[in-house]
Amino acid sequence: MSRSISRAEDRPSGFQPLSAPRSLTQQLFMRLAADITSGKLAAGSRLPTEQEMIAATGVSRTVVREAVAHLRAEGLVITRQGVGAFVAQNVRRPFRLDF
Repeated sequence: MSRSISRAEDRPSGFQPLSAPRSLTQQLFMRLAADITSGKLAAGSRLPTEQEMIAATGVSRTVVREAVAHLRAEGLVITRQGVGAFVAQNVRRPFRLDF
């Protein structure tokens, strides 16, 4: 059995690899992370509520929740059930190697 490998010259002219657009969750995460790391959102300050973020950005509740969960996983915010999300006092992003 011979396996053919797709090469650029073998593709029809209209078919080229597509770059994946950033998801809404990723866009919101990046915006909030930038505000936190730049100091626009000070340590200890409360993030806007879910409803405020939904109204300001036009995204769904799921997108907001996923973005905040990503911020929490990165160590940028802490959450308190029923109270909200707050910018972490000591913002330390986890060490990661990007390949």
